Amino acid sequence: MTSSGFQTRFLGDDTPPPRPARFGGLKRATGDGRFRRFGRMLARAFWAVLRVTKRILSFFAPQRTGSLRKSLLRIGGAVLLLFFLYTGFLWFTLPDVGDSASLIASQSTVITDRNGEELYRLFSEEDRTYIPSSSIPQSLKDAIVAIEDERFYERGCLDMRAIFRVFFRFGQAGGASTLTRQLARNALDLKKENLFNRKFKEIILGCQLEARYSKEQLLELYLNWIPFGQNAYGIEQASRRYFGVSAKDLTLAQSAILAALPQRPTYFNPYGSHLHTRVEPEVIDKVLSGTITRSNQIADDEVTIGLLGTVVGSGTTALYVGGRTDQVLSDMQDQESITEQQRLQALADIEKIAFKPFRETIRAPHFVLWVRDEMGRMFGGSEEGVLERGGLRVETTLDWKMQQVAEQVITNHREDILKRFGAQNMALVAADPQTREVLAYVGNVDYSDESNGGKIDMAIAPRQPGSSFKPFVYAAAFRNGFNPATILYDVPTKIGNDEPVDYDGKTMGLMTIRQALGASRNIPAVKAFFLAGQEEPILQLAGDMGAPTPGLKRQEMKLQQPEFDYGWPLALGAAETPLTEMVQGYSTFAAGGLAAPLVRIRRITDKKGNILFEAKPQEPKAVLDPRIAYQITSVLSDEWARPTDYWKTQLTVPGYQTAAKTGTSNKCLERKDDGSCKLRKPDNAWVIGYTPNLIAGVWAGNADSSSMYEKADGLTTMSPVWKEFMTGAHRLLKNPQTTFPAPSGIVQPQISLLSGQLPTACTPVELRRADVFLEEAAPTEPDPACMMLRVDKVTHLLASSKCPLSAQGTGSFLQAHSILPDRWPTWEEGVQKWVKVQNDLWYATEDHSGSLLPLPVAPEQECDPALTPGRLTQPTLSILSPSNGGIVGYPAFKIRLAYTVGSSVQEVRYSVDGKSVASSVEPPFDRFLRMPRSVKKEGSHIVTVTLIDRYYNEASDSLSIRFGEDRGLPVVQFSEPVGDIAVKSGDTLTVRAEAEDSDGEIKYVQFYLGQTLLTTKPREPYEFSYVVAVPDGTYQLRAVAEDMAENTAEDSLTVTVGAGGSALKPPAPIGEPQLVSPLEDQTIQKSTPIDLKVQVPRLSTQDYASLKLSVADEQGVEDVLLELTNGEGLYVRQWQSKRAGTFVIYVRTKNRSGEEREWSERKIVVE
Repeated sequence: MTSSGFQTRFLGDDTPPPRPARFGGLKRATGDGRFRRFGRMLARAFWAVLRVTKRILSFFAPQRTGSLRKSLLRIGGAVLLLFFLYTGFLWFTLPDVGDSASLIASQSTVITDRNGEELYRLFSEEDRTYIPSSSIPQSLKDAIVAIEDERFYERGCLDMRAIFRVFFRFGQAGGASTLTRQLARNALDLKKENLFNRKFKEIILGCQLEARYSKEQLLELYLNWIPFGQNAYGIEQASRRYFGVSAKDLTLAQSAILAALPQRPTYFNPYGSHLHTRVEPEVIDKVLSGTITRSNQIADDEVTIGLLGTVVGSGTTALYVGGRTDQVLSDMQDQESITEQQRLQALADIEKIAFKPFRETIRAPHFVLWVRDEMGRMFGGSEEGVLERGGLRVETTLDWKMQQVAEQVITNHREDILKRFGAQNMALVAADPQTREVLAYVGNVDYSDESNGGKIDMAIAPRQPGSSFKPFVYAAAFRNGFNPATILYDVPTKIGNDEPVDYDGKTMGLMTIRQALGASRNIPAVKAFFLAGQEEPILQLAGDMGAPTPGLKRQEMKLQQPEFDYGWPLALGAAETPLTEMVQGYSTFAAGGLAAPLVRIRRITDKKGNILFEAKPQEPKAVLDPRIAYQITSVLSDEWARPTDYWKTQLTVPGYQTAAKTGTSNKCLERKDDGSCKLRKPDNAWVIGYTPNLIAGVWAGNADSSSMYEKADGLTTMSPVWKEFMTGAHRLLKNPQTTFPAPSGIVQPQISLLSGQLPTACTPVELRRADVFLEEAAPTEPDPACMMLRVDKVTHLLASSKCPLSAQGTGSFLQAHSILPDRWPTWEEGVQKWVKVQNDLWYATEDHSGSLLPLPVAPEQECDPALTPGRLTQPTLSILSPSNGGIVGYPAFKIRLAYTVGSSVQEVRYSVDGKSVASSVEPPFDRFLRMPRSVKKEGSHIVTVTLIDRYYNEASDSLSIRFGEDRGLPVVQFSEPVGDIAVKSGDTLTVRAEAEDSDGEIKYVQFYLGQTLLTTKPREPYEFSYVVAVPDGTYQLRAVAEDMAENTAEDSLTVTVGAGGSALKPPAPIGEPQLVSPLEDQTIQKSTPIDLKVQVPRLSTQDYASLKLSVADEQGVEDVLLELTNGEGLYVRQWQSKRAGTFVIYVRTKNRSGEEREWSERKIVVE
């Protein structure tokens, strides 16, 4: 009997099935067409039954009276009428089987990323995902049919065999329930109905389903409806829940396990106590003893069937007792769905399956909850539970790959930030600055960490943004005509009764807004607050750009405290703002002043694929001049404006122009008696920045509002997090843009960093720089802050006829004034006080390193000699050597001077034929002059030396010279070691030589060991260390000096290398006095100063109580140059003789007993 034939007889006519209705939930049979069909069906059925009744009664007619017949007819009619009325009542409570979707009343809502990656499923009681039959493997279909309804493909809507089997078992349960009736029972949720109602409804609905759908369609409905335990409804969710794969990828073994669950899903739960079949302990004993050798010998009451089989016993007595999965596979083999080999392979695969405890996971949890809240607002007026049961598919803007980068970065830095800075919580939000689509969203470090507020979404929690709020303040000021080149002094300034300070407690002086914002200075930001028009226009602009919370909060506070205002602390980030709003506001800068809200949902479809919502390209609102937005971007991306290299590198994404700003807010933990803060610590650390392709904001702090450690700040704490994320995220972008395009109407002229106006000849080159201006507001005035003045270089006052002309000079000077000094007089007062102190520091050192001024301040007083009486003493200068008209060596010769000054020497200049060849700023001023190539050897030349004292008084001397051949030989002598030495291979030999050339300059000294060149020394000191690495033997150690005229001189000593050598022992014991220079028999010119150098050991010892250095002439008259009783080291004394002759230099010491010893005696000749 076919299902269609049964339906024809059951319904009483040949009316074809109605066409499927559109999905509308569980539709009830209340339409006019259904009333008519039911009426016709009921009438025909009534008359058919009546005819059957009459025939039955006619069978008994001969024996029955007429009255009895009539009574029976009345009773039968009444019973039939009640039966059909009851049937009609049940009929109208059944769903319309013409709509298959109505039978799947509840489906989970799936939230995915922009590429379809599932993030989370929203469901009420039933977690279900509907899939078509084509996505269900045949092995699973065969398994379900084999275990649940083996005659599924053969029987009609009623399995008559099973019904008769139940009847002959005297109504015992089991055997008559088909897959179709199970589907009907679950679809109707009839478990609470009484037995008769439930069974009758099952029969009616089951027959309707059989008549309406093919077997394949019914199996699809069944597998999408049936519960599989663990809140997994339908085969797709079950396969993902238990095996982590889609249903289409199930293996035979996995299919068999899932097919075993629907009968008793809770009982056969893989995570429960019935995973494996269990037997009674007595059975185990019987198996071990050999009494039971086959599983069919175990009585039913001694076995508790599990999902999977189990092995009883061990070794040779082991016995396998199957589970429900084994039954599934056996039934499949019996029905020839699989072969014996496939069954055995599936059993082997089942042994390898490990069920891991299910744990509900939620990707990007705070973002998902944020999206759910948005959906709640979107579908607030819809049917209750539509979000959890409507089978919606929500495609969000999130990029899961970028989200993984964000989460990994947060994880990488979590422990370090907690340990070093005391921050338990972090948040990160990233978006496309043009579309405003949120691409990554981390609301907290760990969603599951409830003890530290992990479930709190800190991305939407208002917190004080600190300096990251400053761009809104400066943008508002730019709307009033100011620009990045506007000068704002970072100096101590009174603002009413307050005096704002910078985070480092220092000031930086004269700054452009570009520098002030780039370095995050507080005092200029406070001034910008007033230039912007104070808080009303700032809050309005911030709200229009995407950060309305500060303005809304002020409105709330004013309801409680009418006098409430943020005041100038608003410029420093005192108004609490969520991270999402800060990112939204900065996106307006990145998008050229076009504001639009962040987007989190791209598309929502229902379970039939109908689009319920689709985000259309936003029409942003122009809230800020795109040129002003570009000015802010230009400042925030200017590495030059950032104060240190760390700022430059940490706030830049390599390869991309990057605009970024840090922020730190502080919390007062303890106050003084007057109400001022005594102890302050940071509590919020921020970095917000963007490239042309991506914007990201990061925050760190504590969800419970407790403070962090003192060293925490936005730059140190969060810039590593921000940079690591931005760098990783940009690797995922396709065809990224690297620079910010400038809008039309922008000009970039050179300006003076002193005034923000056009530079003049007065403006130093290093204080000129291009900046960004609105075309109509470009600077037109010459630099008013720079003034060219002629001043006295000694007193730094204006030049006058009373002071020497030689001390006068022209230079650039600063005219320092605050912006709008008449409007803000306390600002001007602060500038002038600061400038006075800094100007004193400017002149305190020659390099002006102690001052923050870019130029000295213009003087107002004229020079007066009475202020510097020392300048009246004039210096003197004479050239001692060479002599006038003398011949000197070429290309270098030594010049010797005699001079007197009343103060000190500032500089000595040397020139030949009017060309400068050298200068010295500290003694000794006797020196070698090396001739440039422009000074030729031929002819007569004029040598001029000019001495300038500290008062700029000058003294000069000149003489004529001629260049001749330098025939004088240089002098070279070893000073260490002294005399021949014996060493061993591997010893370290320290070699030092003294070399001089009285007529010229030493070109270099070369050291040889034998014929091997060891080293060349072009300048003093002529010394080096050498590790002896030559074969044993005797070698000559030579020092060869060559002067500029290529004259050479040589000194040598013998070095014996051998095993018998000892540690270095020069003839003069270590620690003894040594006369280093001059050399023996050295010849010098009369009145020419020479340096006498003596190496002095540590005095005040037993052997050396005192030391004396002296020079004696031929008559024995001694000139004592040095006498010491304490000290050690190299001592130098200058000596000269005004007469010719032979002189002897002595070095003598005395011990504590008064015994004198002579250590050196060296002759020199003066010509």
